[in-house]
Amino acid sequence: MTPEEETNAATVRAFYAELWERGDFTRLSALMHEEVAFQGTFGQVMRGQDAFAAYVRSVRLAFSTYRCEVRDLLAQDARVAARVGFSGRHDVGPFLDFPPSGHDLTWEGVGFFTLDGGRIRHLWVMGDMLGLLGQLKG
Repeated sequence: MTPEEETNAATVRAFYAELWERGDFTRLSALMHEEVAFQGTFGQVMRGQDAFAAYVRSVRLAFSTYRCEVRDLLAQDARVAARVGFSGRHDVGPFLDFPPSGHDLTWEGVGFFTLDGGRIRHLWVMGDMLGLLGQLKG
């Protein structure tokens, strides 16, 4: 990998580890561009760090534990693709309009990132909604 690709790959890994898994927003501005654009699995289209942070908080508030595991990561120039495994105990708050189920949920997702100056400028993600809904209904 080139130095740019290594930096971008490290940013995406930190995005999942720090923002999603730990819920640590102190590095949000270092990881994400001010005008970040996000399109997500659950139908969201949003812009800006504040909107993204609110979205992450809303998901994390449903779980007492929440994990993200980057399983595959490919970087080319300013683009990064990541396959990620998500899991957590859904026992605190509503998630996808389902009340706390008490279930341990697991699902896979992919994210396609475009970075600018080592920060995420655009992010499109897609997760296994059918598998996730099946677990929530079960």
